[in-house]
Amino acid sequence: MREITLFWKRSRLLDTEVSPLLDIASNIIFLSYLKRTPKDVRMMLKIKFKKGKTPEDLNTVNFLELIDVHYTPESESESYMVNVRISHPLSNFNARTGGTSAAPGCKLDGEGLTYILQGSNIKLRLVAAMARLIAKPDRVSARNLDISIDSTPNPLTSKQLKLAKFAYDKGWYDAKKRVKISEMADELGIARATLAEHLSRIECIVMDDLFGSFSNFTITGADYDIIRQMVESDIESMGFTGNDTFTLLLQNMQTNMENEEHPIIDRLK
Repeated sequence: MREITLFWKRSRLLDTEVSPLLDIASNIIFLSYLKRTPKDVRMMLKIKFKKGKTPEDLNTVNFLELIDVHYTPESESESYMVNVRISHPLSNFNARTGGTSAAPGCKLDGEGLTYILQGSNIKLRLVAAMARLIAKPDRVSARNLDISIDSTPNPLTSKQLKLAKFAYDKGWYDAKKRVKISEMADELGIARATLAEHLSRIECIVMDDLFGSFSNFTITGADYDIIRQMVESDIESMGFTGNDTFTLLLQNMQTNMENEEHPIIDRLK
């Protein structure tokens, strides 16, 4: 099992079908699925609306439908709890795979959109490929998921975490402090080589957890054809053929695929 996190800055979202949401809500957090079948995905969201906006404004976004308001805030520090139906090619495909799902904590906030996916390796790659085609992420990270009963979300063991925290507090990761590894080893009462080996191992685990194998995966022409056909089929079945929002989505997919085929040109832009 793997988890991949894709992040898009708000500035990049302005040129996507998600842009109308930026004018409606300042903060949206995905809490859970309430129903999940292809073409009928319902979610519980925690939303903080912008001044003058209400839950009903979600209905102005082509791919969203307000089902119910579960909680109305009684103070400015609270948020709405709403049940919405999302009819978007990406969410439909995510539900259709039978092996991937969005994780609680996906959010749209002042920084941008964070989309967290979990699932089996092959199916996760397909959903991530579609997300990347729709809008190229500004950041991508991935990690293995430990599904054992006593697992923790931290990739480091408790001992490794304590050692990393010790080194961090001593300033080992701050180049300006010029901390010597021999000084830390003496304080811990272990050999310098032993400490260096432990810290090197910790850094490798953290880097693998952060960047993982999804950071540089490629999208083939065959992948693109399959994904585009599914998107077009979804758009047609939802009655949105010719809709400006989804026309933009298809145009972005075409542009991003061209950049995939010409990576050098893409990097220069």
